Amino acid sequence: MATGQAPFNPVPAMRTYPPVEHPVVVIGPQYLAQYPVELAVNSDFKVSDINGTLIFQVKSKQLSLHDRRLLKDAAGNTLVNLRQKIRTMHDRWEAFRGESKEENDLLFTAKKSKLFQFKTELDVFLGNNKGEVPDFKVKEGYSESSCSILLGDSNTMLAQVTLTKLIYEI
Repeated sequence: MATGQAPFNPVPAMRTYPPVEHPVVVIGPQYLAQYPVELAVNSDFKVSDINGTLIFQVKSKQLSLHDRRLLKDAAGNTLVNLRQKIRTMHDRWEAFRGESKEENDLLFTAKKSKLFQFKTELDVFLGNNKGEVPDFKVKEGYSESSCSILLGDSNTMLAQVTLTKLIYEI
């Protein structure tokens, strides 16, 4: 390197991703990304991008018999109402659009794939799927801080989630 020149900073290799041919819209098209998105979750379950911009927040409500969680956008609008079904063998959760709990607003259900598990594995059925084959499968990775989202009962990976940063605010 010649004197007086700045050191060369290599550009990291970037992967290009082909556009998804038939994207599955669960909540809304504005939440689809054609590229990996890095998000951070803090102890208040606020989800931010790598610049610290709030994207989502999760609010918990304990009802008399139901555990309930609300996924809200940055403006505080409820996107998804998650309700734990009581007395189910597979720990079933139902997700409804907005604050609704009406059957016609059901977005998806999720349940444990097996009664006894060493690693978490969930079957996810979209609202219109009344069959036995899940639309997606969520499998815990080698550690509790990672999981893979697979297409149906296949090994086709749609997404990989790794919790790399949990921010605790005091």
